[in-house]
Formats: sequence, C-alpha cells, structure tokens
Amino acid sequence: MENLPPEALDDSDKDEYSREGLPRFLRLETRLGTQPFDQAQSVRIGYGIYGLLETPNHGTLSIDGAYAPRDSSGTLTLRQRAMPIEGGWFTSNELGVITAPAPDITRLPARIYLPSAILRGLSTEWENPEGGLQLQASTGEPGRLDFQPANGFRQLPGRRTTLGGQWRINASGADVLSRQGWTAALRHEDARGVSTLDNPQQAGDFVDANSTLLALRHESGEYQIQGQLMSTRASNVQGARNGFWIDSEWEDGPRRHGLGAYRLEPDLTWANLPVASDIVGAYVRSSWRTRQWSAEGSLDWLDSISGRTTNGVFATGSARWRINRDHTLGAGTALRSFNGTAWSTYGDWRFQNGWGTSGLRVEFTGGEGQGDSRALIWDQEWVVPQGWALSTSLGYTAYSATSSLPAENTSTGAISGAVPLTSRSSMRGNFSVERNDSGQVRHSLNVGANWRLDKHWSMEGNYNRTNGRSRFTPSIDPLAPLGLVVPDNDRSFYVVVRYEFEAGSRNVPLGGKPADGGGRIEGTVYFDANRTGTQEASETGVPNVTVFLDNRYAVRTDSQGRFEFPFVASGPRTVSVRGDTLPLPWNVVDQGQTKVDVRLRENVTLTIPVQRNE
Repeated sequence: MENLPPEALDDSDKDEYSREGLPRFLRLETRLGTQPFDQAQSVRIGYGIYGLLETPNHGTLSIDGAYAPRDSSGTLTLRQRAMPIEGGWFTSNELGVITAPAPDITRLPARIYLPSAILRGLSTEWENPEGGLQLQASTGEPGRLDFQPANGFRQLPGRRTTLGGQWRINASGADVLSRQGWTAALRHEDARGVSTLDNPQQAGDFVDANSTLLALRHESGEYQIQGQLMSTRASNVQGARNGFWIDSEWEDGPRRHGLGAYRLEPDLTWANLPVASDIVGAYVRSSWRTRQWSAEGSLDWLDSISGRTTNGVFATGSARWRINRDHTLGAGTALRSFNGTAWSTYGDWRFQNGWGTSGLRVEFTGGEGQGDSRALIWDQEWVVPQGWALSTSLGYTAYSATSSLPAENTSTGAISGAVPLTSRSSMRGNFSVERNDSGQVRHSLNVGANWRLDKHWSMEGNYNRTNGRSRFTPSIDPLAPLGLVVPDNDRSFYVVVRYEFEAGSRNVPLGGKPADGGGRIEGTVYFDANRTGTQEASETGVPNVTVFLDNRYAVRTDSQGRFEFPFVASGPRTVSVRGDTLPLPWNVVDQGQTKVDVRLRENVTLTIPVQRNE
C-alpha cells in the first residue's frame, strides 16, 4: 500500500536467513490446558511437533504429531508427498492418523455427498500425470479426534480398508494439461466389525459392510458431465443396496447451468457411513454472474422409493445486485415440500459508510412442526487502524410456538476483534450473548493472545467459556438431513510455548530463478451461515478440517478453525479444503480452492468460508 511508513524491525528480526541446505522447518510445542466439554475440568499437559523437509529425490517429508501423557493419547502422522519415481510416476505415502484417499474426480462437488472416515493406519498414492493414472490404497482403525491440549485419537470399533484408482482414458500431453476428455475412477471400501455407536455392547451393534463406486467423467471445453454408480452390501441388511447419480454442467458466457438425476435405494450406506437414501429425483440449476449482477437458483424434483412419503420439490434461489461501489442488495429463498414442508427467505443490504461496512439482514422461516421465525440482524465491520480488526453483530428473532417449545423472542449480540498490543504481541477474541424474553441467557466468550519472544520462541494462550441455552435450527435440505449440535455449557483454556526454526533454499529449476526462503500462510475456515463470503462476528470457525497447500502439505484446523503453513516458498500457491472432512450439511465453496501469491518473508492471511448444501 502506498504512503505507509516501513515497519520497524526488532533487533532479533535482523538475523540473516540461512539459505544453507535443503528447505526445512521445525516447530515444537508444549501445551497446558483442559479439554473442551470436559466437565471434570482436569488440567492436562501436551506436546506437539510439526516439521518438514523438502528434498529433490524423495519429495516432501513431514511429521505432524501431538501427545498428552496423562491420557496416553495423541496423534502422529508421517507424510511423504510427491516423491519422483522412474517412468514419470510420483508417490505419496502417509502413516499414522490419516484421512483415507479417494480418486480426484470423486472429491469434486456433486449433488450427492459421500463421507469418509478418519483412520489410524497407512495409505499410499501413486500418480502418473503424463499417463493420466492414479492408484490409491489405505487401511486402518476408524476413530475420532479430540482437541486441546493435544489432539487425541479416540478409537472406534473395526477396521476399514480402501482401494481406488483413476484413469484419464484418452490421455495425451495436451489433454492432461487442459483436463479434456474422459476420466474413469473406481473406489472401494471394506469395513469389518464397525459400528455407528461409540460403545457397542451387543453382537448386533457390529456390522461388516463394503461399498464400491464407479465414476465416469467427460470434460469438453466448457461442458462437464459425470456419472456415479454405487453398490453396498452390509451384514445388517439383506441383499445389495444400489444408487446412482449424474451431474452435468456447462457454461454459456456469463451463465452456468447444471442438470442431473439420482436414485438411492433405502438403507443405502457407504460402508456403514450414513448417506442420503430412499430417494429418487432430478435437478436443474443455473447461475448468472456479471460485474453488477449475480443470481443463482436450483430445483429438485423428489420422490421416495419405498413410498414413505409423497413426491415433492426442493427449490432455492438467490440474487445480488451491486447498485454502485458502496451499496449491494441481496435476497434469497429456499422451499422444501417433501417429507414435510419447510421454507426460509432472506433479504440483505450491505453498504459502505464512514464507519466501515454495514449489513442489514432480515430472515423468515417456517414449516410443519418447526414453527415460524422472524429475524432482523445488523452486521458491522468497523474502520480501525491498520493491524486492528473489529466487527459486531446485533440481532432480534421472534419464534412462534411449536408442540415442544413455547413462543419466545430472542435478542443476540456479538463482537469480534483483534488488537496489536505491541510489535511482538497481539490479542484476538469474540463474545456473544443471547437472551430470550423468559430471562434465560446464553453467553459465549473466546479470547486469545500471542507473544513472540524472539525469532524462534513464542507463546499463545486461549480461553473459552460458554453457558446457557441456545435454540437449535436444523437444515431444511432433504439431501443433508444432519445438523450441528453445540453443547450449552463449556469452559476450557490452553497455553502454548512454541519453538520454530526454518532454513534452506530450493534447487534452481531449469530456466527458473532461485527462491531465497519464503513466507507464511495462515487463516481460518469458518461456517458462512448467511452465505455472504465475509466472516461476521457471530460466525465461528470449523474445527478438524484438513487443509492442503499445493496438494503437497496437509494440516488440520484447530478448535477455532485456524490453520497455518509456516514455511511456504515464494510465488503463486493454492490452498484447498477437502469437503469430505467437513460436517454435514456443510460443503466447500468454488471447489474449496483459494489462490494466493506469497512474497518473501510475507504473512498471507485467509478466511475460507464453507456453506450449507442447497
């Protein structure tokens, strides 16, 4: 930015960066704190390590681990990514706590979502870009992850094994680079002795299941079509259960259109992991984007295969009009008439003013059995000095009575901000309060601070407190019936002492230029509840999401949705979020990819939204 004075350097920051040897990074942490949602409030100590070494012949080697001695729990993941092999092959291997790999085209956003499990085991992937081939395999014990003070792996019953492959059928040099032509993929998962229960007791609680997915995709210019056929067998269901879905998309100037169909038999699962089932339907969607206007809409025709409900529709639509540089109007609606009726609609006005950026939003919802609600929300992002951040949110919601809940009016307020205390320290936090007319109050406070002691040492602390009650509103999307449940009461804290070291430089590629070190990428993955693409004060981060850098480095978000790539080479980089690690019914936006340009010794900060499926 112009006319800004250069940032003063502390003496410790003047140390010359060492370019000797291979690019390498090491971070060691000691953590003290309590587990979120632990009613006993027992204090634990934990240790963490993250390191990487970039080699010319063995790819990128990394370690990511944590350990809590008191519980004898922890995680450890060893990764080797993009190691070159003769014949144009590259291999990537993982050992420890992993997410099972899947062929690339099966990870693309589609109308039907397939889940994946976190495993403690190993995986391997072999890829030949010139030949258009990709082979994958993994095996391990399923589980769930805990958070601070050290990420722990909570083992679940059974074992899961996956196999996968992808082949670009008419691959040639030009087709591979342009992603044109046909691609076929096969994915298989075998689950033995697994259960949907945390503590299964009876023999009937354990299930053996296997699922197979065949996918075929064609891309030609601005047109793509992909079909998937899935079959599942399980010990708790007689016979096989099958499903298929087809997704197509094409561009027409500023417009993008989609068309598809699906049929998913009753009791269908993905190796005992829940998916949409007992449904048949078709959909059409369209979007239109210009510099001033944007609009999108979709319509699903639905029916139940078993006849448990009559046929129906699910429709969504939204539009946004940029009146001028300072004012934008938006509106949207969603309607479901299938397995009950529900609807929601909103309108918002975002405008620039002397205070900053303001947003005024009204929302109305209703439906069978869930009552009606009317909400008015004001979001404000305030103008503050450089390095500061401040946003607020005020809301008022009126709920009508239902069979289980009385009518009530609720007022909400939230404030979120970041403050640089000194050149070496800063504080961030958010606070929200919710109060209804019966006098019940819910508070939520999250505050954190960090202090860089010198070039290598730093400290960080975080405190979280939530108490009271909060009304839960589920998604009305019939293809994503699961929602999020937030416990009413929680108190936790953690303190981290961190040591970091980085050095080395990349080899000079043929015809390229040497890169003297690099920069840092940090950011937050957050629930974009109002679909504005801006994190409001009331919108929280997404924990335990896998984030990739250039598909070579992988990290998981913490309990606040934050992630960090501490050692990144200068130049254009791609940060991507894998949708299969998100909780339903949330999914990535724009295929979950964000492109950034990293400069030498620069910190790049990102906020990556995820939105509800519609």
